[in-house]
Amino acid sequence: MLFSNINYFSTESGQIHCGYVQVLNEKIVYVGEKKPKIHENEEIYDGTDKLLLPGFINTHCHAPMTLLRSIGADLPLQRWLHEKIFPIEKKLTESYSYTGTMLGIAELLRSGVTSFSDMYVLGKSRCDAVLESGINANICMGIVCFDDKNFQEAPFVQDTIDMIKEYHNTNHGQLQIDVGIHAEYTSTPNVVRGAAELAFDNKCNVQLHLCETQQEVEACHMRHHKSPVQYFSELGIFKNNTTAAHCVYLTENDLELLSAHQVSVAHCPMSNLKLGSGIADIVKMQAHNINVTIGTDGTASNDNLNYIEDMKLAALLQKGYHKDPSVIPASTLLKMATCHGAVAQGRTNTGKICQGFDADLVVIDFNSINLQPQTEPLTEMIYAALPSDVALTMVRGKILYQNGQFPTIDIEKILFDAKKIGETLYPLKNRISL
Repeated sequence: MLFSNINYFSTESGQIHCGYVQVLNEKIVYVGEKKPKIHENEEIYDGTDKLLLPGFINTHCHAPMTLLRSIGADLPLQRWLHEKIFPIEKKLTESYSYTGTMLGIAELLRSGVTSFSDMYVLGKSRCDAVLESGINANICMGIVCFDDKNFQEAPFVQDTIDMIKEYHNTNHGQLQIDVGIHAEYTSTPNVVRGAAELAFDNKCNVQLHLCETQQEVEACHMRHHKSPVQYFSELGIFKNNTTAAHCVYLTENDLELLSAHQVSVAHCPMSNLKLGSGIADIVKMQAHNINVTIGTDGTASNDNLNYIEDMKLAALLQKGYHKDPSVIPASTLLKMATCHGAVAQGRTNTGKICQGFDADLVVIDFNSINLQPQTEPLTEMIYAALPSDVALTMVRGKILYQNGQFPTIDIEKILFDAKKIGETLYPLKNRISL
């Protein structure tokens, strides 16, 4: 496919350029101002009034939680988890998880996401959904252990080992299996050490929740006489490429440790606000050269997977928090959503519109009411665009979403199945007939 006469965003310059971007098989093979040689039967995509961006990378998600959308509203994190989320999760099956994951993937593709990092239970169904849909993903189980048992005996450890053997680096890295630790308050030192070694031995990334609430940090000091960041650092987990979600409450020492270990942060502004957790100071993180990325979290705490909305909120919160409109400009935010996300996922071949990179791309159509007149495309993309403005989402050269259609997903079946699952999980809830 040749994207012709199209504006495209360069992560190197932070600017928009106009020209041609050519895709052959899975790769970007040409980027430039001059029209390249057209291959036989090559599709020409008219880029008039369009903006081509690297695909967005959602670095913290719980895709099957589409089935728990909006559950437990107006509760703080610990009550939300123990009173609402954990009881429903016990009822989930692999079949339910598959449907929820597919529903989540469709929602992600519709907002321009080409890769996502996902921590949850029931791993096989999530992996199968990823491979069938064609989206890139880093999938992990959230290892949880409340007593200091042997690592091999901890819940979800064997599942993680089995997933690594069956799925890790499938399709040349389309699907990667990470090692996931739910959090400090759901782990023990033995389990964290074991997870660190498992990730290191298998060349896996690590995902975890970190310093999400003030209560979490205070309780960790009570248990271990140190912060959650110090806890994980001393147990060796950060020797692996790690993405830490949230990081709302960090000390200066925490910031220095995260920077020294090159830990990436998945900033989840919508979830942090809804759960009343607080506002993460990502400006301070960036001042410490920490790789900050954007995550939606799950739909029980967001309550959608509208990645574009989270990008906008991330910028607005920092401007208000610091009382400075110049912080986190649009170009910086787009880098956080693209090439910074690629670093977090350990993907060296995506996140940029460059020759030789994977063709993970999203097209924004500026022919919409909310994007007229065209003034500053980058600024409009962050502050005015909606998922309805996403015209095309491409992963590895294959169109996975275009103009409301999902070529690799039977969306009508997924919607039907999701509705039936909802009726089973929430039989007494008032519902709107479809």
